[in-house]
Amino acid sequence: MFLIDSSAWIEYLRPNGSQKVKARIREVLQREEAFCCGIVIVEILRGAKNEKDFQLLSDSLTSLPQIPIDNAVIERAAKWGFTLDRKGKVVSTTDLLIASAAYKQASILHLDSDFETIASVVDLKEERL
Repeated sequence: MFLIDSSAWIEYLRPNGSQKVKARIREVLQREEAFCCGIVIVEILRGAKNEKDFQLLSDSLTSLPQIPIDNAVIERAAKWGFTLDRKGKVVSTTDLLIASAAYKQASILHLDSDFETIASVVDLKEERL
């Protein structure tokens, strides 16, 4: 299972995006190993160019199996943020929530160093593309 972060989706969707990223995401999609979560959907849909693109992206992303953002995810993200901050390692709240959702369920496919920082402190599976 792979939770594809918005950083990877954005590169995948760019017409001139990295062929390496496109190939890896296509592979995960074809093997039906791709998962999503609500906060990734919000990040992607905010960048839609128009209503048509918004709806197409929404339909595509919501058709993937979803990892819910429940109370356990929120509590874990808060604890990780607290721990990282005390170590002088600041990461975005959004990335903490995504990482917490993926924890023990999926590896995160990304292009965002925040996930490597989180993985340096917790047992998070991540793959930088």
